Amino acid sequence: MKNFARVESAMYRSQGKILVGPATFTVEQGECIGILGANGAGKSTLLNFLNATLRPTSGSISLFEKNPWRLSEKERCLLRTKIGTVMQKCDYSSLAPFTVRDLLSMGRLGFHGCAARLDTAEKNAIQDLLEEFGLAALADQPYRQLSGGEQQKAQIARAMVQNPVVLLLDEPTAGLDPDWQEKLVLLIEALAAKRSITLLITTHAVHHLPRCCSRLFLLKQRDIIFDGKRETALSDQLLSDLYNCPMEVLRHNNRSYCISKGDAL
Repeated sequence: MKNFARVESAMYRSQGKILVGPATFTVEQGECIGILGANGAGKSTLLNFLNATLRPTSGSISLFEKNPWRLSEKERCLLRTKIGTVMQKCDYSSLAPFTVRDLLSMGRLGFHGCAARLDTAEKNAIQDLLEEFGLAALADQPYRQLSGGEQQKAQIARAMVQNPVVLLLDEPTAGLDPDWQEKLVLLIEALAAKRSITLLITTHAVHHLPRCCSRLFLLKQRDIIFDGKRETALSDQLLSDLYNCPMEVLRHNNRSYCISKGDAL
């Protein structure tokens, strides 16, 4: 099986501070990997390595067996079209009240640039995704008027407009109510199963890890302290070390839940 990513001692440093690394790992195409870690652990920075928007200050990264930073800007842009990304914060100016359909159309910018118009096939593909994601009734509503859960669902649909082979999700359930958290977990599981997509997802909530994530990274103080099987990672000892707090892992209905047991270690 071909690699999606090969990361060798990659580090990112800004203003004298290490934001992530040095990290070494390989991701094979078709893998689903969960990334756990406290705020500031470097999860978002790691994902930005993997979508070729952040160049490591040391070490190396190859994506689809190519070094993205040795490609031309045009070639790197085309490479990114294979990688759908939904980051934590997707802020848009209220002065540009675009619709949900407009948002999905943005998923084609990597192919055409800002000025080009979509062809009929692309418009039909967007309509199909609106229906698949249950967004057809909201297609012509302003994006900013959607609920938080609807916005996240629309953002994932926007990423899928690229028809990517890799999907990177940065805490997609953060800040949502329990109902929407559950809806998005099930949506992500369905996407992974239906499209056989490579998936990397960060989260704080262990029970929000899709069932397809058989491999986990535990990221602490910008370093990967564990890379291995899910069942091994989800232990009281490892998660207590990860969060500097006594933790207990409970299992119910084939899901794992992690709860704090008391004071910080």
